[in-house]
Amino acid sequence: RPGELVRRGRRREAGRRPHREHDGRPVHYDRLTATDSTFLRIETPHEPQHVGSLSLRDGAPLRDETGRVRVEELRDHVGRRIHRVPRLRQKVMEVPCQQGRPVWVDHGEFDLDYHVRLTALPRPGDDQQLRALMGRLQSQPLDRSRPLWEMWFVDGLAGDAVGFILKVHHSLGDGIANVDLALALVDLEPDPAPDPDPPAWRPRPAPSPQGLLADAIRHQLTQPWRIGRSALRSVRDPLPAVESTVNVVRTLANFAIKPDPAPWNQAVSAHRRWVHADVPLELVRRVRERRAATINDVVLAACTGALREFMAEHGHATNSVLKAMVPVSRRGDHERGETLGNKVSMILVDLPIDEADPVRRLERIHADTSELKGSGYVDGAESIIEIADGIVPLAVPLTRFVSRSIPMNLVITNIPGPPVPLYLAGARLERTYPYVEVIDHEGLTIAVVSYDDRLFFGITADRDVMRDLDRVAEAIEQEFVALADAP
Repeated sequence: RPGELVRRGRRREAGRRPHREHDGRPVHYDRLTATDSTFLRIETPHEPQHVGSLSLRDGAPLRDETGRVRVEELRDHVGRRIHRVPRLRQKVMEVPCQQGRPVWVDHGEFDLDYHVRLTALPRPGDDQQLRALMGRLQSQPLDRSRPLWEMWFVDGLAGDAVGFILKVHHSLGDGIANVDLALALVDLEPDPAPDPDPPAWRPRPAPSPQGLLADAIRHQLTQPWRIGRSALRSVRDPLPAVESTVNVVRTLANFAIKPDPAPWNQAVSAHRRWVHADVPLELVRRVRERRAATINDVVLAACTGALREFMAEHGHATNSVLKAMVPVSRRGDHERGETLGNKVSMILVDLPIDEADPVRRLERIHADTSELKGSGYVDGAESIIEIADGIVPLAVPLTRFVSRSIPMNLVITNIPGPPVPLYLAGARLERTYPYVEVIDHEGLTIAVVSYDDRLFFGITADRDVMRDLDRVAEAIEQEFVALADAP
């Protein structure tokens, strides 16, 4: 619940102690984790690493008596809630000479007007125009000199709706963390009690570059001691170390098996094409119960059928399998709302586009995911990232090399969202479609979020590589019906 997120956030803030510069001056910062840093390190001007969403809301509660969107009141609403997520007023500070992971520091010149914006389409803006706007806005990198997020309200839509486009850098958190972030800004009812006055915010002093570098060097000098202590624990209890080594070796062996390239596996440009789809969650549950599979298995099977159809229509061979990188949450239920950041690893799932029968495709995927859950692949993938991060002088190029060595054709990510309606300043959220980025040679991502008894798909590709991406969206909706109707 939003209130619980606030209480947890205050406990976290109260428990933090400031660092100190060499002159004794207290400074405040939080170091990014190895996984969080990965999304900054692999970012390039044509591969921005932010995630986001497009939501459609009932426009009436957001307009004044003249019909204009009350953007100043919306900014005030966000301003009264933003203390619940302190990271939204922090920016990234790099360690000089890349001698350690970046840190989060308070942005002393924080400007809410910059982050909460209003734009419009010519009336009446249709779905195609809105999708094109979404693609253009998500193509633009976030400014690293500021907190790494933006909100755009979109006026001019048909039916008096108001669009809401969100951009949040992946270094702030994974899909579940970003759902928690959104929950801190919304309500569970249209007429909640008025917000109390927010606490006064005073930016805390950031470290100097010299102080941050000195701290990073001190950390590196103590690394041998930490390694030695870990080795001593391994002698006393060798089983965890052996299991970890086996998991890493198995994962590296899987990395060596490269899949056949798909048509979208090529270098990407700086421009994105984005489309959406949605299906009733009840339809998905019906398939799950009949076939003894998970909802994620059903989603993967529908995506497999859609990609098989798309490739066949374009004259590409469908006699093999595609490899999908599927993120796996490492966040326990007790950690929901506790913190942002990325607590996620991955598995590589075979998508059998060589199988014509939709039920057989689902069965093969279910068998594959069931085997992967106990394979140690998740732990091995996470360990590889930590190993790359630990080699400080080479952390940036190694991280980029590892991320581009994953043997995958695409990413499919399924994010659990709230099952009940949400409201922002009294406006009900009707639909919400996710956005997840692409990178070179992985030019297709399918993101899924559940909300209010529906599954919403956001499909991202390079603009020039997949010009008829809407065919994938149409085929996904058709595949769910085919699975539900199959004998």
